[in-house]
Amino acid sequence: MQRLADLPDEILLLIFAGLESARDLRALALSCRKLHHLVQIEGWRVFVRHRFPSLSFSSAVTGGYTWQQVAESITWQSRCWDRRSLQFQAIVPNIGLRRDGRLPGGSKGLFQSVVDAHFDPSTQEELLVWGAGEDVIARFRQRRGRGRTSQTSWHRSDGKELGFKVGYDDIKALKVVEHVTGRAIITGRDNGQLSLLSVEPARFGHRLAQFVPSSTPTSGLDNTSQQTVEQETINSLDVLESASGNLIAAATKSVVRVYGLPEEDASEVTPLNTYDLRNSVFTSSSARLCHAKWMEGGKSLALALTGCSDPLRYLELTPSGWTHHTAAKNVDLERQFDIKFDRTICPNSLEPVYRHGGSRGGTSLLLSAWRDVGLIICYRLQDLRTPSPFDAVYQDNVDPWSDAEALMAYGTERFVVGGGQGVTVKVFDFRWTKRYYHTSGLSCLDRTPFPPPHQPFLRPPTTELRGRALCDHARGLSCHWHDLSRRVYYRPNSKYFLANSLRAFSGSSIWSMAKATDMSPNFYIGISGGVIEANLEPCPDTYPPDTATADPNFGFEDWRAAAPPESGYKSRALIPSMMEIGDGYAFKGNDRSIVLPRLLTFQGPRDWSESNGDLRKHHRLDIGYQDVTKEAKSSMPDVSLVSQNPWYRLQS
Repeated sequence: MQRLADLPDEILLLIFAGLESARDLRALALSCRKLHHLVQIEGWRVFVRHRFPSLSFSSAVTGGYTWQQVAESITWQSRCWDRRSLQFQAIVPNIGLRRDGRLPGGSKGLFQSVVDAHFDPSTQEELLVWGAGEDVIARFRQRRGRGRTSQTSWHRSDGKELGFKVGYDDIKALKVVEHVTGRAIITGRDNGQLSLLSVEPARFGHRLAQFVPSSTPTSGLDNTSQQTVEQETINSLDVLESASGNLIAAATKSVVRVYGLPEEDASEVTPLNTYDLRNSVFTSSSARLCHAKWMEGGKSLALALTGCSDPLRYLELTPSGWTHHTAAKNVDLERQFDIKFDRTICPNSLEPVYRHGGSRGGTSLLLSAWRDVGLIICYRLQDLRTPSPFDAVYQDNVDPWSDAEALMAYGTERFVVGGGQGVTVKVFDFRWTKRYYHTSGLSCLDRTPFPPPHQPFLRPPTTELRGRALCDHARGLSCHWHDLSRRVYYRPNSKYFLANSLRAFSGSSIWSMAKATDMSPNFYIGISGGVIEANLEPCPDTYPPDTATADPNFGFEDWRAAAPPESGYKSRALIPSMMEIGDGYAFKGNDRSIVLPRLLTFQGPRDWSESNGDLRKHHRLDIGYQDVTKEAKSSMPDVSLVSQNPWYRLQS
């Protein structure tokens, strides 16, 4: 009889790709030496690529991480996303530490924070940088292994000392780039100044280059006729990374300029190309360009405009130069969801979506937020060039009127929305075909997933037990619980409310979001007056936790550590309240009144009685959101209030 290990490697790799959980692949690797060797060499890579095809992991193995570590972390993160295990901490200015007693950005300190992040897998160092009014703030944080405190340093470039004025010289756009001299940032200011600054600790804030508008064509890209122009506010920045060099797209209210990233220090850098929309696009004086984003590997630029019809457009690079087009209109979407293509697009909401992890920079799929009929906000995934079967429309099924200012996508897994009115964060599932479910690694149950979700429009799947308390893998049949756990009905989207923990910043809003990589278990939110760090973190059973609660390979166990006093900032733990907001699909009747779902406040660690066994792992939500049954309550010690729990002690 032929053994499994005797099969050719090509067939074994197909078997590895078909396994549903990392637990199964690990068990297979422990069965014999040959399989163990093949799993270590190729198996984990095949598993990750097959189960998470749209996420980018290209730099992981070149940075000292193994594919087994990547698989361990990415499956851990997927479970956290599905169970709503997301925690938040605010980084806000410490007023008393400023010499003039003011906050960056003015007396109220409510500057519009623009944020970006970078992670180096070879050194395991993360760089967080943001524009705080006229200032630039950076935090370097380096992992030093499990159980060890991270090495952290803070740096500031004081705008006032450099002659910048509050408001007029505020930073409006910011991007981290790799430069021959080390890490650098490109900053675009309200006054129109566009600069390349070093963020290496030894010469933080040193100007490497100044990008100047030089002269602009009077029509299209005809460089034969030029006229001097004044600098305008930089509304957006986007950087295209390619083997031939980085390209920068800087958008003002009427012009898109493309610059090359200089390899050495340069006094001035002039545009490679300039496109003036006033000559070919704008038909009214109220029209304005708000955002430009690289698409299709640099072959096109997506544009978001206001004050005109067809607010979503793109520039295409052709052999004769740049040409202007209106984005494709999908008639099927317009009829099915009652959307209009001449409505208002949310200015900063352009986000490319990648179907394959290895295609960074090469996609025509674009996600954007729109104010539609009745001021309802919808999120449209569409192909810029031609209507395609991948086009879709998403909405908050509970509060479709809440604004959207920033979008951030994780391949075709999910996308995150930051509201422009209040500090709220939404997490949407793209509803693309999923290849990995964390529930596959859990034991079978003969019951429906619990607790039952609130779905305003989606009908529940059948609740009749199918006579299978256990999965029948030989016939490919799932048990009742495993089958229903994969249904969209039991995987609603979620919304996090953070304003109650930021009462001093009650007028704050979200202006930007950034993540270092697709593998990062954290991301950053730029708000009015500061920055919020969001971390995937499962709540422990008890406090203090028995094991680390951070990502085992890419996370920072001490991410809650207080900012040092000399940084001029302080850290404040936030207590999120979470609401499930439906399946996320758009419906014509989405503006009708509905019964609001429960608002769950994160309660922190709590004990479970023996009678519950391991059912807490089958609960759809994180332990901090779980309701303890009446039977369990009678045998449990009292659970401390959130405000008294040391897990959530606010840090000064």
